[in-house]
Amino acid sequence: MSEYNNIVIIGASHAGQGLANYLSPELPTTHRIILIDALDYAFWPIAALRAAVVPGWEKKITAPLSQETVFPSGSIHRVVAPNKVLDLKANSVVLENPFEGSNEVPFFKCILATGAQQPSPMRPAVDSSRKEYEEALIKTQGEIKNASKIVVVGGGAVGLEIAGEIRSAHPDKAITVVHSSSHVLNPTANAPDPNGKAHSYSSPPTAPKLSVTLEKVLKEMQIDVILSDKVQIPASQSSPEDWSGSFGAQDGVKEIKLESGKSLEADYVFVSVGNKPNVSLVEKVDQGAVVSGLVNVDDYLRVRSDTPNSILTQNYYAIGDCCSTPGWKTAMGADQDAKGCSIIIANEAKGKANKKYVRPALAAMMIPLGPARGAGTLTFPLVGTWQTPQAMVKAAKGANLLLDQLFYPRFKGQTKVTGGM
Repeated sequence: MSEYNNIVIIGASHAGQGLANYLSPELPTTHRIILIDALDYAFWPIAALRAAVVPGWEKKITAPLSQETVFPSGSIHRVVAPNKVLDLKANSVVLENPFEGSNEVPFFKCILATGAQQPSPMRPAVDSSRKEYEEALIKTQGEIKNASKIVVVGGGAVGLEIAGEIRSAHPDKAITVVHSSSHVLNPTANAPDPNGKAHSYSSPPTAPKLSVTLEKVLKEMQIDVILSDKVQIPASQSSPEDWSGSFGAQDGVKEIKLESGKSLEADYVFVSVGNKPNVSLVEKVDQGAVVSGLVNVDDYLRVRSDTPNSILTQNYYAIGDCCSTPGWKTAMGADQDAKGCSIIIANEAKGKANKKYVRPALAAMMIPLGPARGAGTLTFPLVGTWQTPQAMVKAAKGANLLLDQLFYPRFKGQTKVTGGM
């Protein structure tokens, strides 16, 4: 039995590791953080698209996830990685491999920061090592370099950013983005939940003027954009010339058919159809705690459920991409959740009363199209949303994709993390 009250954080994501950093100096010495992750390395998804195109960047976006890199020397807090959480219990989590002599870790509070799933190269494949992820990025770099006609399925942030990265690195390639909406990104609000379930989540709409600006920049970069149309994904290949539905490099130039009847040629197909929140642990225990595909949380970031007497509603919390906090699922939003949750958990540990968490109104949507181009907006309380100059997007995000500002500095250990470590 541990001498400490454990605060378990599942997921060393931007939200999870950020929470550990905010919370650790605020806890009484009777409480310690147990940061658990299935991988033994951290990665920076914001820069993954450039790493999939530009050689050398694959070394910049990962870092060792260990006691020595995460926490200062002599810290009572612990990193448990690589290790998987297999099950959630009322006051403990079950691990795949033992920690301190047991596969079951008791806790005072447990915070889910499991993030979202995306296919490689945006995020590593499940169970891939750091070397394997870097090798996958290098493979993608080579495939894109050898391609001549590239089709990007989806004109959201990921689709636009990969198109911009490819154009910046390879001026000679034909690039076409196909997007189902009338403008790129998501300038119109999603339809309400047909079941009318309370506290459901939908992504906020992006500013229409941002979509228009990006479409103008994409045209200047000679990236073709097809709007209000969809790629037909076949179940099988009907002829050698037709596309089989596979993503990535093709064995020759294939014909891709659209719902409008148009067709495109491509020897590389990149799919970007959004994140899938990683909520499988919660679904396994209690389907009633999932709403709109996200872990349902209350005004104190505590998990709530439609299931009577759910084991998750007392001491479980959720933050970041996996939970139903309002606003965009971005690094800024994850950081805001982490900061708010740190205050709540510290107060719980000290026996103090808590205030409701309200995510700050300040929000940013920056879309770099390579290191030098792009567009973005900033949303301020009371003032509203303002479009940012292209130079600001380059300075704030495009040049190094926040590696030096947000990724490397989050490692507080005695072993310093830098690019190419």
